[in-house]
Amino acid sequence: MDPGETVWHTQMALEAELEKVPELQCSICFTTYDNVFKTPKQLDCTHTFCLECLSRLMAISMDPQEGKISCPFCRHLTPIPKNGPPALTTSREVLCHLPRHQQHEEPVWLEGEKLCYKRLKTGMPAFCICIDIGASGHGASPPAQTGSRTGLLGRLTDWKKLLLFAVLMVLLVVIVLWPLQCIITTGSMRCIHRAPPPNTSTTVPITISRP
Repeated sequence: MDPGETVWHTQMALEAELEKVPELQCSICFTTYDNVFKTPKQLDCTHTFCLECLSRLMAISMDPQEGKISCPFCRHLTPIPKNGPPALTTSREVLCHLPRHQQHEEPVWLEGEKLCYKRLKTGMPAFCICIDIGASGHGASPPAQTGSRTGLLGRLTDWKKLLLFAVLMVLLVVIVLWPLQCIITTGSMRCIHRAPPPNTSTTVPITISRP
């Protein structure tokens, strides 16, 4: 066989294999899929997007009466399940091409206008992460952690705020109020009262003549 034909067939085989690999990033946010908030969710039209983008799209543009979401590509309508976008069909084809530790879908639920996920792993502290999917949402909120450390940090923050307020009040009195009081009382910026000038009047001696 001609070496050129061999190279051509090899190239065609590689291209065919690449075509079998699904897109591993969301076509809306261009972020790589994972098994939590970026879980690949498939619409009825077979187009796949991440859970977070579909949830934001639902919160912004979905008609509450119809309960359907429009595909950003083909405008085909897909009914939203009762439990929201997390209950949409997960694309197993995409999920199986992710790293091994991300091939198991983690439980994510819809709570109002937030997507929430609680991590429960043996030997690691549990915490909950929520993402605001409303029109004013800007990303993930910090993990909700409770405990003595949080309370101590809160008290330290309050103490620093009180100290800063006290320092500002002292500076306000010294820099603004004190000179203002001096101007009102003495007529100048100097708050030391001037001593009255000494009496320079001369005394005229009085002579009394005796008869």
